[in-house]
Order: sequence, then structure tokens, then C-alpha cells
Amino acid sequence: MYVYAAAMTGRTPNEGWLDYCLWAQWLWEGKVDQILAALERRQQELSLPEPKETGTPRAQVAKSLGYLTNQRERMKYDEYRQQGLPITSSLVESTIKQINRRIKGTEKFWDEGTEPMLQLVADRLSQTNAVAKFWSRRLDRLVNSASYQQAA
Repeated sequence: MYVYAAAMTGRTPNEGWLDYCLWAQWLWEGKVDQILAALERRQQELSLPEPKETGTPRAQVAKSLGYLTNQRERMKYDEYRQQGLPITSSLVESTIKQINRRIKGTEKFWDEGTEPMLQLVADRLSQTNAVAKFWSRRLDRLVNSASYQQAA
């Protein structure tokens, strides 16, 4: 979002789009220093914004430059991809939506709060078969406990 905003602000769509595509490719490749250098050049072209200035191209570029500089160590997207890690929050957001539909549906009321139900739904949605494993362990514990007696 910050890369897009810095590329597009104060430019024609064609001009901004060309820089955005290049900068997005650099971001994908982990070339954050190149993006920062390009943003610094763009900031020099526009000049620095006045304190508390907002809504102008130079303020937007300064905001984007500040954000990307502060987040530089976290933007190792090339490394994350090589490790098979997701580089977007869409997986988490999708899971949250699934849980919300199941928990916050109409006519559902939770006297003791939703935390226990959230745990059950999360376990059910996970790919670790946590619920099946729990009941398997629970049955084994019951059968092996001193207080368990089979019906005659």
C-alpha cells in the first residue's frame, strides 16, 4: 500500500504505474534498499513536507518513506518465500472470517464468553486433527483410570 501510494501520488496513472510495477518487483526480490533510494530521490524532487502537512504528494511520499524505512528489517519477502512462509495476511484474515461466521452467527449467545468456543472452532478448523486427538487421548485416559469400570 505504501509503495503504491508513493508511486502514484502526484503523477499521471501511467507514470505512477510504471514506478509501482518496478518497485513492487524490487520488493518481491527483497531489494528494499533500491526502493528506499528511489523514494528518497522522489522526495528530493518534491521537497520535504512542512511539519503536520498532510494530503499532498510530498507528504504522502514522506509518509511512505518513513514507514518503509521503519519496517525495512521486516520486509525480507524473498527470504520468506524461500522458506515457504506466507507474505500476506490473507490466510489469517480468511480464517478469522470463518471463525466469525461460526461464532457470531445470529441467535448465538455465550454466557461464559466465547473463548472456550473459539478454541474448539480453531481446533476444528485446523489441519492438525486436534479434536480427534483429544478424544482419542481422553478415551485412553478414562479406560486406564482406576475409577473407570466397564458395564457388565
